[in-house]
Amino acid sequence: PEPPAEYAGIKMPASSSAAAGDEPYQIYCASCHGEKGLGDGVAAGSLNPAPQNLAKNQKQMSDAYLFWRIAEGGMMEPFKSAMPSWKGILSDEQIWDIVSYIRTLSG
Repeated sequence: PEPPAEYAGIKMPASSSAAAGDEPYQIYCASCHGEKGLGDGVAAGSLNPAPQNLAKNQKQMSDAYLFWRIAEGGMMEPFKSAMPSWKGILSDEQIWDIVSYIRTLSG
């Protein structure tokens, strides 16, 4: 699905840093998505649906989509996943840094 209007078309700021996104990714994302984004984190086996393989699928996801999903999580339709909303926990800058880090994953 496409991001809702409030997120549609937003782009990653030039100031976003993959290096800065590594630490928050490892803290907040790796337990489900895996250290290398393969969807194989320690909690992944207990989740239905399984976490995305970000390393494989990130090229098909827009900046706006990734920011939206990190900010709002996945507990809503049509996803119905266990991914929590990180809005209010992570700053917009941290979310963009995580998006930048996700862009470095391959697999």
